[in-house]
Amino acid sequence: LRQAATDTAARHDALHWSLNLDDRYRISASAGLSPALVPAEETDLRSLDPADAIATVEAWMATQRADAYDLWGSGPRIRFALFHLPETPAGPSTVCALMTHHLYTDEHALQLLWTEIVRRASTPPISAPTSPDLRYSRWAEASTSAAAATSARTAAEAVAQRCQAHETRPYPDYLERSPAPNGYGQQARALGPVDTANVSARLSVGPAAVSVAAVAQAVAEETGHGRIVLNMPMSLRRTAAEAGIVGCFVASALLPIRVEPTGDRLVQHCQQALDFASRHAHARPGLLSRSVGRPQISLAIEQPATTRRLGPVTWSSFAAPNAGPKHPLSLQLSASATGPGRLRASWTSATLTQQQAVDLLERTTDHLNHLTAKG
Repeated sequence: LRQAATDTAARHDALHWSLNLDDRYRISASAGLSPALVPAEETDLRSLDPADAIATVEAWMATQRADAYDLWGSGPRIRFALFHLPETPAGPSTVCALMTHHLYTDEHALQLLWTEIVRRASTPPISAPTSPDLRYSRWAEASTSAAAATSARTAAEAVAQRCQAHETRPYPDYLERSPAPNGYGQQARALGPVDTANVSARLSVGPAAVSVAAVAQAVAEETGHGRIVLNMPMSLRRTAAEAGIVGCFVASALLPIRVEPTGDRLVQHCQQALDFASRHAHARPGLLSRSVGRPQISLAIEQPATTRRLGPVTWSSFAAPNAGPKHPLSLQLSASATGPGRLRASWTSATLTQQQAVDLLERTTDHLNHLTAKG
């Protein structure tokens, strides 16, 4: 497994780039990639109580997630560890942990990496050098061409025009009381199973439209203003070929939402807003920040922490560590039709009070349940 992780990391160009202050990032696109540095740890926990062994693994994960990555230097892009757990009646088991920075890979790319690592580990090693995969370099180069820059500028102008028509003001301007000016807060709320299949099929919309509608209606009720601008991460993968490339294809897109009317028509409007945002997700960020300013709210709709099987291996993704909000108000929504989910808010104290955040989460949950109710 250690060798498989090293060989996999060495093959993908996205794990070889570094930031610099001149052109933002650089990707190695040479004929052959230099060996990737993959620190590998191996810890024997078989003498511990099972609960203590799991706690040790979780503590290591928490420490690694908090450690900074050297984005400017030649430090490791991936960290890999093996933990041998106490044997159970089902047999021996080992936890394999893979850590990387979200600027190198998105979650889809992590699945690609794990699949390749497991495939390599389960087949006999070969002595021939691995062919480098330079597709992300080529995609990045194409995205900075003159034609791409013109397209990004045009997209930004279209987004700015639509956002400016909403005439939104900073979030606190709509609230009745002024919160304290310093610090930030966080609040999480557990969700029961949320099944969007019925409303998605009935209205011909995606699950995200239902979630966006619930958030938009909750925000409109709390602020008394029916026009909001959401910031959402979206994928720039557009083709089947790009679906197989390891790299980060995530961009921040702006969604102007008009919360009039509500119910089914709001869900359909949110789907139209998502379609518009997806078509313009390549908009030039600098132009948007100058013409639109900071969006009122950041909303990330995440995949719930599910367990997947890859041959003999079971793996789960871990959410990013809790941190201060990147926007005045950030919401992370993770919902599942078959299990529990979570709605988490983080905010600056100049934006919300604790009680206002709790109220917003409760409103969002109520609208999500109402929109997905059957019958």
